[in-house]
Amino acid sequence: MNLLIIGAGGHGRCCLDIARDMNIFDKISFLDDQNINEVINDCKIIGSIDEMSSYYPEYTHIHIAIGNNSVRSKLLLQAKEIGYSLPILQHSSSVVSNYASINEGTIIFPHAVIEPNATIGKGCIITANTTINHDAMINDGCLIYSNSIIRPMSVIGSNTRIGSGCTITFGTDIKEETDIKDGSII
Repeated sequence: MNLLIIGAGGHGRCCLDIARDMNIFDKISFLDDQNINEVINDCKIIGSIDEMSSYYPEYTHIHIAIGNNSVRSKLLLQAKEIGYSLPILQHSSSVVSNYASINEGTIIFPHAVIEPNATIGKGCIITANTTINHDAMINDGCLIYSNSIIRPMSVIGSNTRIGSGCTITFGTDIKEETDIKDGSII
């Protein structure tokens, strides 16, 4: 099973580490619009992002490693239309309840905790040391930075960015495409 990672920047390199940690992919390569044919962290950039369709079906799985929520969401839809599978990438040190729901194209970084009956939408990024409490809902395309806590019964709207060290208090609804600054308590 071969994996393409779209984006070879800092986030893409983190995704590469997590994909390798999973130890299920035979071959992993990057697509990026810069530095084509270069090797980064022992992984080659084999082409540009707009060439995504030409690598299917040699690569059957794809991960969109773009931090911009709206761009990531659009590329995720394009990849799905081509026929790519969008695996959940989950680091082995994360703790995800068997009763949590994690949707395709999402990545869970080291030491993140996803509690029972929490829901994580498609194409989300849950970074290191983040806790998603029980019954919280993270809609599609969200990016939640390190050391944040999403309390029970909270709903995070699609394509929202939550900065590092934030606390979203019990039962809070955050509208879609909100940008929450680092260290905020809402």
